[in-house]
Amino acid sequence: MFVFTIFYTVVTVSHIRKLTGGGYKRYMKQMDDVVVFNENSHIDELTGLHNLTGVLEHLQGHDEYSASEDTVIIYLNVMNFKTFNQKYGFAGGNDFLRGMAQELNDIFPDELVARTGGDQFIVLGRAIPEEELLDKLEELRMALHKHEKGINAKVKAGIYRAQGDEEDSVIMVDRAKMACDDIIRVYDRDNNFYTEELVKRNELRQYVIDNFENAFKQRYFQVYYQKEIRSVTRKVCGYEALARWLDPKYGIISPAIFVEVLESVHLIHRLDTYIIDQVCHDIRDCIESGYAVEPISVNLSRLDFELCDIMSEIDKCRAKYDIPKKLLHIEVTESAIAGGSDFLGKHIKKFRDAGYEVWMDDFGAGYSSFNNLKDYDFDVVKIDMGFLREFETNQKAKVILAAIVNMAKELGIHTLAEGVETEEQYEFLLKIGCEKMQGYLFGKPKPIDDFVKSEDFSFDKCEEFDFCSYYNDIGMVNFLSTAPLRPKTMEIMIRIPIAIVELDNESVTFIYANEACVEFMHVIGAEGVEEASALASSPEIENINGFVNIMKAAEVSYDQTSESDIVINGNVVNFKIRFLSRHGDKAAFAIVSRNITVEKTAHSADDYSALIIHMLNQYNRVDLFDEEGTVENVFLNVNQKSISDVERRAEIAVQMYSNLYIEEHDRTRFRKFFDLKTMHERIKESGKNYLVDYYRSAMPGDEGTILMYMILPFYYNGRWKFIASCRYADELEADF
Repeated sequence: MFVFTIFYTVVTVSHIRKLTGGGYKRYMKQMDDVVVFNENSHIDELTGLHNLTGVLEHLQGHDEYSASEDTVIIYLNVMNFKTFNQKYGFAGGNDFLRGMAQELNDIFPDELVARTGGDQFIVLGRAIPEEELLDKLEELRMALHKHEKGINAKVKAGIYRAQGDEEDSVIMVDRAKMACDDIIRVYDRDNNFYTEELVKRNELRQYVIDNFENAFKQRYFQVYYQKEIRSVTRKVCGYEALARWLDPKYGIISPAIFVEVLESVHLIHRLDTYIIDQVCHDIRDCIESGYAVEPISVNLSRLDFELCDIMSEIDKCRAKYDIPKKLLHIEVTESAIAGGSDFLGKHIKKFRDAGYEVWMDDFGAGYSSFNNLKDYDFDVVKIDMGFLREFETNQKAKVILAAIVNMAKELGIHTLAEGVETEEQYEFLLKIGCEKMQGYLFGKPKPIDDFVKSEDFSFDKCEEFDFCSYYNDIGMVNFLSTAPLRPKTMEIMIRIPIAIVELDNESVTFIYANEACVEFMHVIGAEGVEEASALASSPEIENINGFVNIMKAAEVSYDQTSESDIVINGNVVNFKIRFLSRHGDKAAFAIVSRNITVEKTAHSADDYSALIIHMLNQYNRVDLFDEEGTVENVFLNVNQKSISDVERRAEIAVQMYSNLYIEEHDRTRFRKFFDLKTMHERIKESGKNYLVDYYRSAMPGDEGTILMYMILPFYYNGRWKFIASCRYADELEADF
């Protein structure tokens, strides 16, 4: 709760009427029937609402707002208002409060609204159903966004319904405030109803205040240790020190109770220095016993830095027991960091400069996590256990956990996950590269005397501390990265060629390509996305038509994906395609490409060579024609001449070949079949991407045998080429 000073101004009666709206009119209407109050004593000058005195007088009076069994009181507290006031000044703060007053009057027109002072308000009503009440509070929070100016002024609400046992109406307001105060530090809870359980918690809080000194004297505070496990070895690599209050009356008092109370009365630093002293004592005992020694992390409150020189106190404890800095890790909760960057940032840097590791605790618990990673340097982030609570029921938790680990490693920060309770959780965290874990799967927190030192602190179960830096270096490998072996440079580099392609009827446009994809385009003969779009949209290029077809196949596929290998510019390219969306004639696809020819290993190169030789053996010969009118023999598997060794000009070479190997009645038709000038037109007329025809052989020993000739065009390095192959037609029939 933040309270700040406000510059008051003179408020006229007309101004009061304007601000208070219906509530003020109803109040004035009843003035003749009740005791008339002094205006200046019950009206808040800044907002025109009632003040606390006015609320209490109404509760104790006899009008419609007087205390009864139907009375409902909502106590509202604006969080983070100090930050708002610091950024926009008192005038800006006053504007926000006046805006909030108006929103309250609009949303609660039948209730009496008051400002008790600072950033706190009261709504006094009767018999408001719970669902309606909660809806109105949510409506208020939404309405306040327009007054926040970018700062999230979170509003906490404590709600009290009359129970009939109130001796004084003031008790009603106190109980509503008690319910509100109970959730001040609970980030993910905005509304709280007064209950008997809350009363018991407050009694316990008071007990903590009254008995704190005695608890120190009687040593009721004890340190419990929870194991931290190295994921890849499953050995203990550290412990977290946790404070516990073992009370003769209440048993174990939860830290959630006594830490909050000790912070509120500014005594938390005494507890934390006590715990650190005990930790150093236990480390020294472990060193002298000859067992495995692991570093211990200790939790510090934000108030530790304000109430004492906490680093000096820690150094004194270390000196007292001769403990090296590397055996003490400093944990700072993310909520403490969120409270003020300039102040705590200096202390974090001071600790790290002095040689301590500083960890961020409860990462992702609900504060400005990513800003904190940007603004501060941490050695480790401890991922809040809340993600693992929803591990089995919410798939988003796994995605977020993986994203946090990936991000931390790219920033050079180590990771530890809290709250691990199942083997499934352990396996998942290991798979994504989370380096350390902590949770009931590995053991509950317990005092030092409950450990069996010869077993629990043995080197069979514990990591040798000298190996810490070794495993830290291993832990920096990012299993989630596309380039896990590259040095960390803070540069965003995606090695996989990724593109977004738009298909408009048959026209292809690359609307996005990452850097890796642009480099890939250069290899296959396109200078960039524009040239790639032009090539992909060319109806003459057979392989590109195949590219369009696999996009179309993705759209109609059951999982909306497709995959195919296409030869482009002499490279075997693998395309994986996912259909994204369609609007009218336009459809969008995500494409991941791999140049198999460039990426293949020596082993796969041998496989490719063997495969090509096997395929060529199915043909008598293979010749390569160029659109410029040349020919070259590529493969010969029959008793024929290559011809291109004697004549490279395609027209003459075809004539020579036909005179030697094609029966006279078929020679004219054969020569027209190999006419390069009409090739594209004939392929287009055929409705296929190739030409096939049959001719009788004149080769000695094969006279009259039917030969099948196929011509297949492809585009390479900006020119058209044609593969011409020949084989016996009767062998082809036999194959089928």
